[in-house]
Amino acid sequence: MYDAIVVGARCAGSPTALLLARKGYKVLLLDRGTFPSDMPFSNHYVHQAGSAALKRWGLLDKLAATNCPPITTNHWDYGAFALTGSPVPSDGVTTAYAPRRLKLDPVLVDGAVAAGVELRKVLRTGTGI
Repeated sequence: MYDAIVVGARCAGSPTALLLARKGYKVLLLDRGTFPSDMPFSNHYVHQAGSAALKRWGLLDKLAATNCPPITTNHWDYGAFALTGSPVPSDGVTTAYAPRRLKLDPVLVDGAVAAGVELRKVLRTGTGI
């Protein structure tokens, strides 16, 4: 018996499962995809607030260890004008990241499993549960 079943082990599901498990809930995390997966243009932009959350969860150093380069300055060129600057830090974290799913997904899933979440891969036919 589980207190929570989280469907989808990607950038929303794994952190949700991790936080529930850290609160003492028994959590089942389900994903039906090949995991981790890669797709064209499958990166995420993790703003400083997201990086701060990863730091609180003990996962920021693991993301940095994937060799995903930190982003400390942003530049937007709109033709008629350009904007360049560094976003305001969030909880002292000044870096953002844009990891591919192949890098981010395992960090998040491994963090959830380390917190006590049970991970199951569901067969595409729906018979894996």
